[in-house]
Amino acid sequence: MGISLAEIIQATIAGFVSFISPCVLPLIPAYISYITGETLSELKSGETSTKKLLINSVAFVLGFSVVFILLGATATFVGKFLSRNKKLFEFIAGIIVIIFGLHTAQIVRFNFLGYEKKMNVRTSTPSLLKAFLMGFAFSFGWTPCVGPILGTILIMAGTHSQVLQGIILLTFYSLGLGIPFVITALAINKFFDAFKAIKRYFGQVEMFAGLLIIGIGLALVFGLGLHSDYIVATIIVSIGFAILSISKVSLRDAIGILTILGATYLALQVKFIDTGKINLNLVPFVLLLFAGIISMYKVGRQNE
Repeated sequence: MGISLAEIIQATIAGFVSFISPCVLPLIPAYISYITGETLSELKSGETSTKKLLINSVAFVLGFSVVFILLGATATFVGKFLSRNKKLFEFIAGIIVIIFGLHTAQIVRFNFLGYEKKMNVRTSTPSLLKAFLMGFAFSFGWTPCVGPILGTILIMAGTHSQVLQGIILLTFYSLGLGIPFVITALAINKFFDAFKAIKRYFGQVEMFAGLLIIGIGLALVFGLGLHSDYIVATIIVSIGFAILSISKVSLRDAIGILTILGATYLALQVKFIDTGKINLNLVPFVLLLFAGIISMYKVGRQNE
């Protein structure tokens, strides 16, 4: 089975969410300052050479992209050896992905996923090579946000049998993370104002990423396939819950929303059990809705 459009969209979104995550976005000015050799005040003034910003930021992006893509190729290579037990591998991988999602969506916090490793690369004079090495080092910064998201995409890559498919997935993940970085570098003087607006919604960013990850994990556990319409629905549901959580959310609100969703399913005559068998296409989606309600309630309480 080849790479589906849904998987490419997921990988790209995952890269972008990694970029705007609370673990990465606040550090972007520091990285740009490092790779250009300019101070933050000089970057704010807009006097930095556009050519320098473009070239050095692209070199930085290439640095971390090389590592991510190699990880994708390795994950797919390992997946080939597990192909004989594909269903078991996908089930176990799905459980791991769900754990990632529960942590990211703030439903359950796992201390081991809060581990962070940093690599410090010191230099005095910026250059293309040093910007590349900085990007290379950045890829090993396993932060609480990027770790689960990247890990999920790597597990997706591992479900494929061809190395090229893993490379493609991680290439789009890198594009989702790298393109916003380059754009930010070119408009760094405007970044600081935009950051103030985005900072307010870090909880929603984590919630969206977490629910999307949970949705992918449930698809693996129930064998729905990552190419199905279910994944597109997962993306939409994750966005919806993240938007709803912007306002103050009480437990009563959460129960009310869940009740309305349940009534909607009954109105559409969707059957949980048909001809004596459980509708496996519906169960994971319902479980995702429950996860969304819990996450929305917890994130919404932070707005009180």
